[in-house]
Amino acid sequence: MILTIANQKGGTGKSTTAAALAQAAAMKRKKTLAIDLDPQGNLSFFLNADARWAGAFDLLDGKPAEAVIQSAGKYLDIIPASWNLQTITSSRGSARRLKTALEPVKGKYDLIIIDTQPTAGELQYNALMAATDLIIPVQADIVGLQGLYQMADTARQIQQSNPALKLTGYILTRNKGRSTLARQMAEAIKEKAAAMGIPFLMAIREAVAIQEAQALQQNLFEYAPRSNPAQDYSELLKLILKKK
Repeated sequence: MILTIANQKGGTGKSTTAAALAQAAAMKRKKTLAIDLDPQGNLSFFLNADARWAGAFDLLDGKPAEAVIQSAGKYLDIIPASWNLQTITSSRGSARRLKTALEPVKGKYDLIIIDTQPTAGELQYNALMAATDLIIPVQADIVGLQGLYQMADTARQIQQSNPALKLTGYILTRNKGRSTLARQMAEAIKEKAAAMGIPFLMAIREAVAIQEAQALQQNLFEYAPRSNPAQDYSELLKLILKKK
């Protein structure tokens, strides 16, 4: 499975989700490759990658995947981001660069997870063209609903060239669920998503433990294994793997 985590709105917990799922899979002894296609490099930071590597840029620039992969722990590898990813330009057929580059190595992994920048463009298109599955992280607000619409529309367009891409579903991130407005927005998003044929997977509860683990560049499931986010992301991984 090649899973892309994407949204065209920032602040939805996209990189957090990619890192947590990669860590959860590695803890389950699933050989996992994380790919950071966001020039901001949050996923690379969370997984404590060597910041001196321009792995993802070099990969899209033609270097073999084996040459740009680094270890991020037992059962977990990463191809890190760098600032110069933002200079990647498009040309005829260039959205297939990542898909082509992963062919020699994808059989070595149980799961490949791709994080990408929160805007439509060459990097996001590469991530979707390479993917078999897409998860859209959404927050329970009006901006989240707009992001879901936009991301779903982009995915439908990519499916014309990559029919293997499935809209696996969306998750509600940083979920508190306490305010009336948040509950109403969550229900509205569920209704609109169902109309678009996008399954609701689950809500990820908010807790300070995940920010602490990220700041310390520690594995969430070692730092706070009983925290709500650790439990929720473990459950999300189970749901995803059942869909393989």
